[in-house]
Amino acid sequence: MDKAQLRRFRTALMEADEALAPNDPRYVPNLHGTGADDAVGALAEDILARPALGSHLFYFTGQRGTGKSTELRRLEQQLAGEGCQTVRMDSLDFVTETEKVTAESLLLLVAAGLADWAQEEYKESFISEGAWTRFAQWLQSEVQLKEVSAKGIKLTIKEQQATVAQKVRSLSAPIEWTRTIQAFAGDIVEFIRGRSKRERVVVIVDSLERLRGVGAAEQDAMFNHVVNTFAGDFDRLRITGASVVYSVPPYLALLSDVRNFVDCVSLASVRVYQTPLNEEGRHSSGRRQPRADGLERMRSLVTKRFSEWPTLFSPDALDALALASGGDLRHFMQRLVAGAVSQAQYEAPGTVLGASHAIVARVIAENRAETERLTVREEWPLLAQIAGSHNAVANDRRDSLRALARLMETRVVLNYRNGVEWFDVHPLLWPLIDRTHAVQPQSA
Repeated sequence: MDKAQLRRFRTALMEADEALAPNDPRYVPNLHGTGADDAVGALAEDILARPALGSHLFYFTGQRGTGKSTELRRLEQQLAGEGCQTVRMDSLDFVTETEKVTAESLLLLVAAGLADWAQEEYKESFISEGAWTRFAQWLQSEVQLKEVSAKGIKLTIKEQQATVAQKVRSLSAPIEWTRTIQAFAGDIVEFIRGRSKRERVVVIVDSLERLRGVGAAEQDAMFNHVVNTFAGDFDRLRITGASVVYSVPPYLALLSDVRNFVDCVSLASVRVYQTPLNEEGRHSSGRRQPRADGLERMRSLVTKRFSEWPTLFSPDALDALALASGGDLRHFMQRLVAGAVSQAQYEAPGTVLGASHAIVARVIAENRAETERLTVREEWPLLAQIAGSHNAVANDRRDSLRALARLMETRVVLNYRNGVEWFDVHPLLWPLIDRTHAVQPQSA
């Protein structure tokens, strides 16, 4: 490859975070698996199995870079094909990433998102509708927002989020406020149901897992707000007459009380290694062995974005980088493959990198060192426990959950799925963890 090709290759790789529609030519069908491995298919079936007019709550989660926003678009398409009216909104259109989420502010966001969608879809017929008129008057009188209009409600909420936050903090009866917003949102849902002539309305709220504080104190406060809202106040997040899917941080799925009361589905990393546990939950003989199907999917991911990759990489080289990523899409595309492409510019034109080439080995070594630096020695016993049991359970909502949340946020621990969910330490850390805390397979 010449330098112009290498630049185009790197550009294509760095676009890996862009959310794709299922009909986008870069979209890879079944990337995360089919059948019992398909988290989106499982979520769709869970939604469709509930009464159409009920108020149902679902959490959709997964580590950053797994493609949640892309797969939520597939969920939207799949449900529409089953006769549902779907309303998808991005929370970051209404609030900044540093906004401290509460049940009250989140419900307001959802109601505003419904109004924005209805205005885009039905224009003047919605603006003249009583559901919008009552909501708009309440926003001006009770929340004290200025210049409220259905067409500009995204900008209004985002620009005046300080006013909203202050109002929420001063509430003397937050539950009553919640019920009021739920009623407004329910009225808009009923308007949408009537106009669309579709009985089941599904609301999809994306990007909530991206809310985070700036600095240690704010991050700590944000963590508490998220746990309190989604694990404590979940019943207040329902919308009358609709199924609501919230995209939430992955660590919430580690809390048993969340799993017991809310349907929670996780989008996992691609399984590039054989499943370490058999159907009985015991260690299998294929532990840490490459999985051909998963490697093929990772190659397809690159092919869809830059079909000329075989002129730079041999298939076994790309497989080596995929194995080093543990099936983490962002790490694979933006760090490992992009890193090798960057270093290849200094090689002679026509060079094809094999799995044993110095550049491939160097990039893997550099990423191993970076990944090791994401951990501290005090965490190694916990990592050894996860590597041995393939389970991650928070003992409490404080220190234990925070530790696991950090390990998942930095992708030191990866989440997988093959019918059931399980966890493993990032493969770049296997030598370190095996060397310092010998991982013994569980006895049969």
